Amino acid sequence: MKMTLLGTGVRTPFVLHGLADRETELGLTEVVLHDSDHERLRIMGALGAHLCREWSAGFTVRAEEDPRAAIAGSRFVFAAIRVGQEEARANDERIALAHGVLGQETTGPGGFAMALRTIPAMLRYAELIAEVEPDAMVVNFTNPVGIIVQALCDHSSVRVIGVCDGPIGMKRSVAEFLGVPGDQVHADYAGLNHAGWIHRVLVEGRDRLPEILDRYEELQLTEDSWRLFDPELVRSIGMLPMEYLYFFYSREQAVQNILRSGGSRGEQIARLNAPLWPELRDLVAADDLEGARAAWERTIETRHETYFARERGEEVTDGVRAEPPAHDEMFEGDGYEGLATAVMVSAVRRRKMPLIVNTPNRGAIPDLRDTDVVEVTCMVDEHGAHPLAQGHLTPAALELIEPIKEYERLTVQAAVEGSYAKAREALTVHPLVGSEPLARAILDDYLTAHAEFLSHVRR
Repeated sequence: MKMTLLGTGVRTPFVLHGLADRETELGLTEVVLHDSDHERLRIMGALGAHLCREWSAGFTVRAEEDPRAAIAGSRFVFAAIRVGQEEARANDERIALAHGVLGQETTGPGGFAMALRTIPAMLRYAELIAEVEPDAMVVNFTNPVGIIVQALCDHSSVRVIGVCDGPIGMKRSVAEFLGVPGDQVHADYAGLNHAGWIHRVLVEGRDRLPEILDRYEELQLTEDSWRLFDPELVRSIGMLPMEYLYFFYSREQAVQNILRSGGSRGEQIARLNAPLWPELRDLVAADDLEGARAAWERTIETRHETYFARERGEEVTDGVRAEPPAHDEMFEGDGYEGLATAVMVSAVRRRKMPLIVNTPNRGAIPDLRDTDVVEVTCMVDEHGAHPLAQGHLTPAALELIEPIKEYERLTVQAAVEGSYAKAREALTVHPLVGSEPLARAILDDYLTAHAEFLSHVRR
């Protein structure tokens, strides 16, 4: 079996490692990488092939510059593209912060700008997939995941499932806290990508969520993400919030923390990655693939150690580790690449799996439209994702989710139609903006900063 990976950013080795871990179940023989940046494609193709040989993977890895050739014959297409690379993300976040609004690549204006320039590119890929390999399943982790999947569902014929490691990480953390194997825990999750809650935790048929809420202070000691929320707030919500809801529940504090840190996460990533790619290029050219691996691991570990640190108000440094981390530390856990691989295994083995993914609602959350892409617990099999009924959202949750979903709908329309008016309206209704003059000012700055990528948006 062949699969294609669109986009060869620095996280590509994690995807390859996830595939190598489950290659027997997948029957995978070939992984083809494609990227519009041919130098990055060449670098990651060489490093990825080297890593897979070290892992004794039974499939080959190769780079392919022609997207049509890369996709042809593939059963699965993983999408992880980044239009404008790290500098565009840094601009997204910098501009929002200059207006006193949260700067983050998936949430608020930062996610809006990324979606506006990414949707046209993803729809072009979708058109090619529909022409060349119409039966392929697209597994999307291009950010912002929910909006991209919404665009693909509304404006293409491809089969698509969106994956994000946030909810699955929450479930794993809760299982560890309860001392129960992860496969013995069923978590009901409802919301949108980067805006949802676990509202039930079943272990042997009994809901353990009330116990977890009562012991939330203990849960906070197990993982940093839980420390973002006040225990009494969580108990009043009656659900476990995913970490990105911190930007809504503590909006002013998050912005202040980022501003005090002296820069955004996007700027930090851009600074870390800027020297990495030339270093990788030179090491690959010298056939020092072990050196390339060590350089990659040092940078990635620094990224991991500082994840969400500035948002929490903690000190952040950009210094890269002097030594690479231990190999088993680097690939421990089961992030979005594990979830993406599980989607593939469920399809190949015709095995139903309960997974939290992004897919059209189809009544799972009766408060939203059937066609709205949501992030919910689903049964996933060879036919796709089948959302499980989650019931009505609480009034407080619905008051937050409804405007975010309307913002997502409008953002897709703006990107597809090239409509300035729809783009302005999308930002205006977003809970983190909520002002037409502010929305207009931010949008105008984005159109200036990203003129190369946003020329389709016409005033």
